[in-house]
Amino acid sequence: MSQFDEVIPRLGTNSEKWDGAETLFGKKDIIPMWVADMDFRAPEAVLNAFEKRIQHGIFGYTKSEASMTKAVIEWNKTRHDFLIDPAAILFNSAVVPSISLAVRALTKPSDKVLMHSPIYPPFFKVTGNETKREVVLSPLKFTGTRLEMDFADMEQKLATNDIKLFLLCNPQNPGGISWKKEELTKLVDLCERYNVPIVSDEIHADLVAKHLVHTPLVKAAPHYKNQIITLMAPTKTFNLAALKVSYLIIDNPEYRAKFNELQQYVHSPGINEFGQIALEVAYNEGSAWLDELRDYIYGNFEYVKEELRKNCPEIGVTELEATYLMWLDARKLKKNEATLYQDIIDAGCGVQMGSGFGAVADKFIRLNIACPRETLQKGVQALIAGIQK
Repeated sequence: MSQFDEVIPRLGTNSEKWDGAETLFGKKDIIPMWVADMDFRAPEAVLNAFEKRIQHGIFGYTKSEASMTKAVIEWNKTRHDFLIDPAAILFNSAVVPSISLAVRALTKPSDKVLMHSPIYPPFFKVTGNETKREVVLSPLKFTGTRLEMDFADMEQKLATNDIKLFLLCNPQNPGGISWKKEELTKLVDLCERYNVPIVSDEIHADLVAKHLVHTPLVKAAPHYKNQIITLMAPTKTFNLAALKVSYLIIDNPEYRAKFNELQQYVHSPGINEFGQIALEVAYNEGSAWLDELRDYIYGNFEYVKEELRKNCPEIGVTELEATYLMWLDARKLKKNEATLYQDIIDAGCGVQMGSGFGAVADKFIRLNIACPRETLQKGVQALIAGIQK
């Protein structure tokens, strides 16, 4: 039995995923398989470190420790063969705020920002809504089992829109894609041709399937590192999202200074005490936990894929290369997306529909499978019932 088979009740813990489900879906007794957090306990070493710190009992102002930077460097060197200059590292509360600050640092209001679609919805919020930049979308092509970049479309958008920044999701959310080195190199070549810097969100870097490897964008194109800002965190990896700890890798001193100035302006530099503890201990002692997790998630993927093959063969399944988020194609169904969504909810499963992820995603479904197999089975049976209704 795996440690990830344990069903840990989350109702009554102020969980957005579970306690917020009734408000979001308008229904009690629903299996929430939407927002991207896991129903798994964090590594035991992290919990033990928290307990030890709590026993001390004093929680005054803290400072960032050099050991946190060392943990980041060693983790990325060991897991991704990614060598990071310690001077390039800045810490921030979470990746989405870092995207927002990076957009503010590198562009001005009304500037155009290019990104793929479908993509993680906060990408739209931190550009169009919050920072008053103009979002330009380059739709990804769905091949039946994978999303792929449309390089011709990307070049056309770069050539005709005076793009000032490219926002990349690497690995890709919601498509669960681990971008190949040659894909990333070609993307950088296009951005370099038009002198466009890139912000690369790599929060899912550690959650790549075992038969693949994550390629950091800077590693794919080291010659362009002064035009790349990389965003990473241990939070998706070890289910620590509530602790608000992330970091940026900014090799360009000018960009680093601009970002740091904005952090000072909003008084947001630094990481809280438990975020620091979580990052250090997870990175220093969490490898075995992560390896088991990756196997478990892939086992969950194979289970869902087989259940859909047997019961809903009209549903297309994107191969899971990274993340714990499945991307399902329901376009062959006769009912529209709104009806499909309500049918799935009525059957007892809470999901996110593709239209929320941008253009060309209508009638796709994003399904979070990072839960114990017992929970997964209940959720998937409800999903199938909703699809079949």
